[in-house]
This record gives sequence, structure tokens and C-alpha cells, in this order.
Amino acid sequence: MGDISSHKGISSEYLSRVLAPISGVAKLKIKSIMPIGTGQMAESYRVSFSQDSGEKLESVVVKVPSQNENSRSASRATRCYELETSFYSSLRNDLKVDAPKCFHVWYDAKSDDFVLVLEDIKDATQGDQITGATVEQADAAINQLVNLHAPMWGSEKLEQIVWLPKHSVNVATGTGQLLRSVFTGFAERFSNKVNGEIISLGERLVSKIDRYYAAFPTLLTVAHRDFRLDNLLFTPQGEKIGVKVVDWQTVGAMPGASDLGYFIGASFTVDRRRDYEQMLVQSYCERLTAQKIAVSNNDIWAQYRLLGTSGYIMAIVASMLVKQTDRGDAMFAVMANRHGQQMLDLETEKLFA
Repeated sequence: MGDISSHKGISSEYLSRVLAPISGVAKLKIKSIMPIGTGQMAESYRVSFSQDSGEKLESVVVKVPSQNENSRSASRATRCYELETSFYSSLRNDLKVDAPKCFHVWYDAKSDDFVLVLEDIKDATQGDQITGATVEQADAAINQLVNLHAPMWGSEKLEQIVWLPKHSVNVATGTGQLLRSVFTGFAERFSNKVNGEIISLGERLVSKIDRYYAAFPTLLTVAHRDFRLDNLLFTPQGEKIGVKVVDWQTVGAMPGASDLGYFIGASFTVDRRRDYEQMLVQSYCERLTAQKIAVSNNDIWAQYRLLGTSGYIMAIVASMLVKQTDRGDAMFAVMANRHGQQMLDLETEKLFA
């Protein structure tokens, strides 16, 4: 059954108790447990149930903490377990974004332990960041970005959500310090995988990181902050493509274009991104306008140019914090190369020189 967690959330006793209102039976019999997904901060499993006792549920996805100590330490530093469980327990229903149904959520602050039991999206295909997106997938994903961003765009309610991280120059100082501390290690590990010009760009970015954060727009909304293909599940919906957005461990209040620049920059080869980015940014603007959000294409384009940089920063920081895997290193190298070239093409440095 693969590398199975010994966590209490992956047990018949625990799942029987928390799923009783849904399953309609006192004791669920587990038929199989399979690791799924490519996440490096937590472990996700598809738990399938035997159908010989009349269970209504065929399967669920159970998410529990990582078994890797580096990832556990990173989770405590970034509060990612607290953020994801808080998203499902207190924020998801205020948004229009299509995330999996949550059957059970538990979090213990003292131990930084959690269990999430989610709907199993069986007919879905996980996006592959290394392969990249089709234009149709990207268009469907951007529709979900609008569903995420529009409901709380510039809302005063954001200040009332005390657990939600909110971008500010003061908060960004900590990220800047972290970036400085890990960049040398990143540059050494990825010297043969990331273009030399982009490593040099990273050195300049690190030296100017405070100016970069000071250039951020001040209007915020709820942002995913890791909106990329590996965190999207694509489902067939007739002639259209459905999208379920997963992995809410980085949710926070940020300018909406931060998700947009991050997603487009990471999702395409350089040539394809150059071909499609203006069209996709315009589509995002038009859909926000249709939701009665007052934005201009020029403003969002300028924000897009600046905020795609967050993908390069994520590649640097996350690669140095989480459990190292071959696929993870390949993905972070792709992110750094694509986002670095995005910055160079769009002359992003001029926006915070």
C-alpha cells in the first residue's frame, strides 16, 4: 500500500467516528489506502471503504501532517496546517471558488497536528506543472481565480479574519530575511538546473527585496498564494473543463494579481507564456468587471508584471525548506527558470528599481 502514515486520522476507528453522519454506519471497513498527490508539506491518502456493510461512502481523501521533520519544521514556521484547516472551517463558504467538500476538519495548535477529510474527486486529473497547461486549462483555472478573488476584493472583512496572513511591508520583512538566508544554498543546489542569467537576477532580487515588497499594490483580497497546476484538479464537464482547487496551506490576503502572475508564469513554457499572457490577463480583468469589480487592464497588467516574481521567490524559499525529492527539485528548477524569464521579459526590475 506504499508509504502509509501511522497517524490516527488514517484509521478505521477515527474515520468511522467522524464520518458516521455521512456514511450512515457505525463502523467503516477500510479496503485500501493509497498515497496521492505531489505535496511536500503534508501527506494525502485516498482511503477506500469496503462496500459489504452498506457504506454510502466509497472513498475519501485524508490529509495529515508530513512524516518528514524538515517539512514539519517548515509547517510550523509558515503556519500552513493552521491556515489550511482554518480555510476549510471558516472561510471556504464565503467564497465562490470550487474547492473539495470538507467532511471533517481538526487542528491542534499546541502540537501543530491536523486531520482533513475531503471529498474524493475521482474523475479528476491533477495538473502537472512540469508538463504545463493547455490554454483551455489555463482559461478554466483563471475563472476559478475570479471566483476566489471577487467576493472579498478590497473588503473590510479581511481585517476581521485574525488568522489570515495579510500582506504588509512589516510582514514582508520576515520573508525578505528568510529569502536572504536561503538564497546561497538555492544557487549552489540549482547551479546546473537554473539559467545563470536567472541566478544573477535572483541575486539582484535578494539585494532589493525590501524595495520589491514596498512596490506592492495596497488593495487586497483572499489569495491562494500557491495557485499552480499541481494544486488544480481538472474534471470533464461536458465540453467545458471543471477545476477543483486544492492545497490551501498558503492562503492569505494579497493583491489578486499575485495569484495571476504566479499561475501564468509557472504554467507555460517561455514561448507559450509570451504568446498567451496578454490574452489571459485581459480575460481575468473582464471577468472581474463582470463581477462588478472596478479594475482596469492597464493596472492589472502592471501588477501582473510585478507580482509574477512571487513564483521565483517561492521556488527559492520552498526548495530550501521542504523535504527534498527528485520531482520537487525538477519542479522548483522549472519554476525558477520560467518565472525568472518572465521577470526579464516584462522588465519587472524597473518596477522596484
